[in-house]
Amino acid sequence: MKKIILILFISLISISANAACKFDLDFGDDASKVADKYGPPMKEMFEELSFIPVAADDVCPNQNLKDIAIEYRFLNEKLAAINLIVLNDEKNSASEKLTLMKYTKRVYGDFDTGQNPKAYVGFEVFEKNNYYVVYQKLVEDKMINEQLYISTDEYDQLLGEIYNKAEEEMDTGPKEN
Repeated sequence: MKKIILILFISLISISANAACKFDLDFGDDASKVADKYGPPMKEMFEELSFIPVAADDVCPNQNLKDIAIEYRFLNEKLAAINLIVLNDEKNSASEKLTLMKYTKRVYGDFDTGQNPKAYVGFEVFEKNNYYVVYQKLVEDKMINEQLYISTDEYDQLLGEIYNKAEEEMDTGPKEN
């Protein structure tokens, strides 16, 4: 009996250690569910898009996500995507800690970062249980842009359509009705 209890206890510890952050909202939830807690959504350059920025430690206090922001991204006030963004200084100190990379590997799956994970540059795509997840780490003008994008197949497609339409309009001008 003691062995069974010990095995259950160890299993519960390992499950909670590998658990993903609980983001307060499910995809498709209305922004009003968190507006009192984090403030109203801020509009983006496209009228149907808005977002709420939050410190990751406020949403996921047990995940050790210091120096990372969460952006809840809304399409017509419905949660369409979640971005975790590393908040780097001029020395890229936050990315040097590999916090977001380790979180991504632990929650979504391991990927090859070479012999020196700090030098990794690129992106990884994970498709799990109707979730579309992209980890990226790029260097732009000596600054590391590191983030994790999480959405569903449906919302990712809808967001892509909006961004593609906007890009076309930038190239050709707005379409007339």
